[in-house]
Amino acid sequence: MAEFVEKRCQDMIPELEQMERIKLFDKNEIRNIAKKLKEYEYKIQRHTKCKEDYLGYIQYEMNLLKLIKQRRDKYGITQKKSDVDFAITNKMNNLYKDTISKFPGDIRFWVAYMKFCKHVHSYSNINQILSRMMQMHRDKPKCWLIAARWELEENKNKQNARQYLLRGLQIHSDSQLLYIDAFKLELENHLAITSNNTENTENQEDNLALTMENDNEIPFSLKTAYFVYQQAFERMKNIKFIIELLNIAKEYNGTEKLQKKIICDMIREYAHEPLMWDTMARRELQGLIQPDLNEIPMEIENSEQTSLRDRITSCNKVYQTAVKKIRTEEMWSLYIECLLEINDDVQSKLRNFKRKLLKTALMQAHKAKKLREKYYLHWIKMLNADKERDESARKKFYEVLRGATDAIPSSVGLWHARINHLLQSGQEEEADSIFPKMTEILNEKALPLWRMRILHGQIKSSKEAEESFRAALKVHPLIARDIRPIWLEWLVLTKGIRAAREEYEKLLLQPPTSLEFHKKMATLEYIQPKISLKHARRPYEVMMQHFGTNNTSVWMDYINFEMKHGDPKKVGKIYERAVKMLDRNLTYSFIEDYSLMKAKFDSIK
Repeated sequence: MAEFVEKRCQDMIPELEQMERIKLFDKNEIRNIAKKLKEYEYKIQRHTKCKEDYLGYIQYEMNLLKLIKQRRDKYGITQKKSDVDFAITNKMNNLYKDTISKFPGDIRFWVAYMKFCKHVHSYSNINQILSRMMQMHRDKPKCWLIAARWELEENKNKQNARQYLLRGLQIHSDSQLLYIDAFKLELENHLAITSNNTENTENQEDNLALTMENDNEIPFSLKTAYFVYQQAFERMKNIKFIIELLNIAKEYNGTEKLQKKIICDMIREYAHEPLMWDTMARRELQGLIQPDLNEIPMEIENSEQTSLRDRITSCNKVYQTAVKKIRTEEMWSLYIECLLEINDDVQSKLRNFKRKLLKTALMQAHKAKKLREKYYLHWIKMLNADKERDESARKKFYEVLRGATDAIPSSVGLWHARINHLLQSGQEEEADSIFPKMTEILNEKALPLWRMRILHGQIKSSKEAEESFRAALKVHPLIARDIRPIWLEWLVLTKGIRAAREEYEKLLLQPPTSLEFHKKMATLEYIQPKISLKHARRPYEVMMQHFGTNNTSVWMDYINFEMKHGDPKKVGKIYERAVKMLDRNLTYSFIEDYSLMKAKFDSIK
């Protein structure tokens, strides 16, 4: 291998000498280039071939060629292009050939090679690459797509692009990507034909005559697009995909009859699909052509507001029909999502009309027991803004809150809204009566609700806060575990450290315990005006018993306390206990942390 690499490097010397001679690079730069090229040559000649090595080599040569061009432009150097620039280009061409030969399964290399050939204007090469790629990868739909797009975008050859797409679909009749590109290509072709015909008055009159002969017939320029769509419809059996084709057709002028055909097929085949109804309703909202619309224009007021009202009303009617036929949560969600989008435009007219439709739909979905949590929360937010108007609105608001928690009892957000309303409106007794049932349903997920109740109690009075704390400590072990630290803190602030110590000793005996609980007690002892070493050491001793095997921080915290506020002589004994108790995997890191802490403490001392 070394001999072969040396030979290749020797072959590069004339090229490098020319670069130096015409002053593209100085001696040091040439030396660095030669070194880099040699490194890459060794990499690609290794027994085990690696894609990244070839990519790196190609990229380096590409950057070198770019730098040469920049320096030629800057210094006006034009000579020796065939000896330098073309030599590098030829080497890159050979590297690409080697790459696709050694890694033929990676399509990226084929595409990169084609782009390179385009960059160096080697167009005859591209056709050969495309041909070889299609021979090797005809089983990959993506390759047919790449070939078609290359012909369309680079060669501007629609006919070749069409051939690649149609041949690809013969082999891959289930490829959505190929159907989409073929469909778009035919619609583009239709647009080009109709644009040309518009410029030719005689042809335009002929087309109008043909249209009048058979109004339901697909125009000739759309026949191929319709054929592609039919094949997709028959083979794919996927409502989302058919809707995507419909939306593509919508973007092109003169495709109304094609859209009608697609919609008729959707209604016939997918009447059980919520997405079909959602599409139909949204088309009504956009004022788009529908197959069942009356061809005679409606006599309506000539104003934007009336037109918008009619479109929203028609859209709503479609959804109302849909939710009667398809009684699912998904169908209701699509309906409400559309109404929410309509209501988002707060600056537009018909605000009350839109809001009324949304509230009606929300109530209907609630009664049908098909309303999702996020829509309940949106509804509650709407009603909360209205509840200050009168007693009826307030009553309605609470009925929805209660109905929401009954419908989705596992929702923390809905319980939060309900309990928050009761507490804010001074109905503490009713709120307290709900807590046992709510906690039984949510278990430990009820923690934020208990926190809210405690916070409300603290605002009201010390007595109410204590009652809330004590209730929370009894309801659920995991809730009690997380409430204990804030309970101790509240006791210190309101009753003093002695009360907190008494509670700490009691709660020690009640599982489950938590590291945060003991750390909180240690912190509370530490911030006292006069530290009691006996009581301050107590939480550390308990932490070592419960967490000393798997947690180095409890030992480090204890050592730090003794060094700063306790007895430094005890540090050695704590260290020895830690080394014995800690899991073997943690001992080394503990010793390292201890050494750093001790060194820092000694330097300060």
